[in-house]
Amino acid sequence: MAKAQTEKQQRFMTLFQPAQPRLQRFVSAMTRDAERAKDIIGETILIAFQRLETLRHDEAFLSFLFTIATRVARGRMHTGRTIDIDTLEAERLPDPGIPADVAVDIGRLHDALQRLPEKQREAVLLFELAGFSTAEVRDIQGGTLVAVRVRIARGRKRLAKLMGVDAPAPATVARGGTIDHTEAPALAAIPTELGTEIGIHR
Repeated sequence: MAKAQTEKQQRFMTLFQPAQPRLQRFVSAMTRDAERAKDIIGETILIAFQRLETLRHDEAFLSFLFTIATRVARGRMHTGRTIDIDTLEAERLPDPGIPADVAVDIGRLHDALQRLPEKQREAVLLFELAGFSTAEVRDIQGGTLVAVRVRIARGRKRLAKLMGVDAPAPATVARGGTIDHTEAPALAAIPTELGTEIGIHR
């Protein structure tokens, strides 16, 4: 019994440690609330560990982990917890090593993310920040592949507009639900240092 538990713990840590930074960036960007993000991550870890036996293939751990995280985040973010303004502002203080103008734009980017509808924000972050494919995002969010691609295309367009980096042509979703990267104002249009700061995959 003790040996089996030890082996389970070792397996979990081997799988979880490489995924931890991506999980933290995703949850932090989703919530913009350090305490809530900490709670979501803690609950996600607990559930993932408890359900580890249901994971048949280690290669599927990331999708398994982020599926749990998105479910937990949705539940936690709908609890309506009151956030103290002074605490929130303190949490938004930039890293002193980041230039002031970049820090301001990073704050604008995070604020813009919060203005997206929940499922759009979730899809954009899973795709752009966590690096999942659209098929993997579909597995995490549920629904159809076309619906996921539409969320991402619309979310990217809205986010780019909010950041003032619109491309001339509107974002489109081609027949079959494929995102047209040649027309959509991708997050790659955001200055490189901003993308690097929040973990956007180039």
